[in-house]
Amino acid sequence: MDNKERNETILKLTCELLAKMNFEVENAFVEDIEDEEGQVLVGITVANPASLIGFRGKNLAAVQTVLSLMVKSKLGEWLRVLLDVNNYREEQKVRLESMVKNLSEKVLETGNPVALANMSSYERRICHMASSKIEGVVTESEGEGEDRHVVIKKA
Repeated sequence: MDNKERNETILKLTCELLAKMNFEVENAFVEDIEDEEGQVLVGITVANPASLIGFRGKNLAAVQTVLSLMVKSKLGEWLRVLLDVNNYREEQKVRLESMVKNLSEKVLETGNPVALANMSSYERRICHMASSKIEGVVTESEGEGEDRHVVIKKA
């Protein structure tokens, strides 16, 4: 199966899942994520995104996991499916990058480390990547499970 056919199958599965959850998809696309083999981005637009995204993206993460399992079952191969609803992921990325920049400046001024709130692995990765562009600070993930978070420290 080529990528175009695979992506059409993923799009169909996504629309079917969301229809069963009573979400009408207004617009949708699937594309391969550059530099990340085995990952696809599914972007959708719905009328009421808040209930699909949930508090701090928890519902979105759960739907994304279910969708990944459905894709594995249908295609017989594991693909990491990244679900983006009404451009939430891009807005989240911009917000996290801005927060890391501001807190890194605070760490450089005071010398004191700053612990961020608990985050998903996706959010932590964004923070680590954003901090790698800032000279003089390093980040580490600390904690276990749901308590895992990023700490920004002076290098």
